[in-house]
Amino acid sequence: MNLLPFALLPGLTAAICAAHDTIQDGVEFLRAHMPAQDRGTVTQERLVREVRLALAARSQFPWAAQVPWELYENNVLPYAVVNEPRDEWREQFHHLFSPLVSPCKTGREAALTIASHIQKTLNVRYSTERRVPHQGVKESLQSGKVSCTGQSILLICALRSVGIPARMAGVLTWNHVRGNHNWVEAWCDGEWKMLEYNEKDFNTPWVMSAISMLDPRKPENAIYATSWKKEPSGAFFPMIWEARYDEKRHALAFPPESRTVPAVNITDRYMKLANKWVAAQPEYVPGSRLMLDIREERKNGARRLPLHVILKSEEGKVLAEGITPGPSDDMRKFLEVLLPDNISRGMLEFKLPDGTVRHEPVAHTEAPVQILNLSLIHISEPTRRRGI
Repeated sequence: MNLLPFALLPGLTAAICAAHDTIQDGVEFLRAHMPAQDRGTVTQERLVREVRLALAARSQFPWAAQVPWELYENNVLPYAVVNEPRDEWREQFHHLFSPLVSPCKTGREAALTIASHIQKTLNVRYSTERRVPHQGVKESLQSGKVSCTGQSILLICALRSVGIPARMAGVLTWNHVRGNHNWVEAWCDGEWKMLEYNEKDFNTPWVMSAISMLDPRKPENAIYATSWKKEPSGAFFPMIWEARYDEKRHALAFPPESRTVPAVNITDRYMKLANKWVAAQPEYVPGSRLMLDIREERKNGARRLPLHVILKSEEGKVLAEGITPGPSDDMRKFLEVLLPDNISRGMLEFKLPDGTVRHEPVAHTEAPVQILNLSLIHISEPTRRRGI
């Protein structure tokens, strides 16, 4: 078998070169947990090549050598992330990104260096014009356009190419707006860190804020991370691009062929992380967060209506006020007001365009955030926005 030049890097020690059992263990691991779709197309030669390259990175970079083997084989050795085309990317990405991280001393430093330079290095940007969400590396590099899923695939491959364990994480639906989101987790400092394409730091602010609004009691608000090996729970990563809408259940359904990527449920960890992040913000005050959106129902559809809203205590004291979003505002924007912990109930007051003053009672609930999407037709019955 011809070995790629990367497998003969000076940093590859004789001990690693001679570790045929380790190579064989890696190949057997990949094959044992290989998706059914790959069994007739991904060859033994390809698997050996992937493992050799991954072991070369493990020998070359100090952070890679410190990763427990079980974690390394599950999150560095794999040649794919979800069900994207099985392009060979490892050697190419190593040559692109190893010079960037060569001055780095830690995996944390290396991961942040790659994330902050990857867009410039690859010249690939987020675009709604991408062909499909789960593009392979080759198509993404050729087109220069990707979704958040495509961005995550590129970043994961880049991190794995220099021996940093990486996996995709994502939420099926947000609690406050339509849509899903996928991002990356990188193993640094002995734990998984939330990282995104073209970001300079962990824990992207808008994502942390959005996660803090999730209701973990709702299955559609759960957060999962990919795994190569099958997990005892039998959980699968929700590849939304393969889902179908069930009209009877009014929910997304995942056919068997879409359940091919094992996953771990990491909702609790992210809820704690996001709530901690929110609490660390300078403007944070303990209380029940209310996200307000007021819509005027019309024959041709609903229109967001910018109205001045006042939150008062039952005694009439003004607690907060502001303007709800209008038609031209980003769909993720809401008027956020706070019902303090020491006040159990409050009243929302706002004046409609016809001069009518409306009042809506609010109170603390078990939900981390109350999403109140008020309709002028059914204004007396505030409803939470439902995820798709």
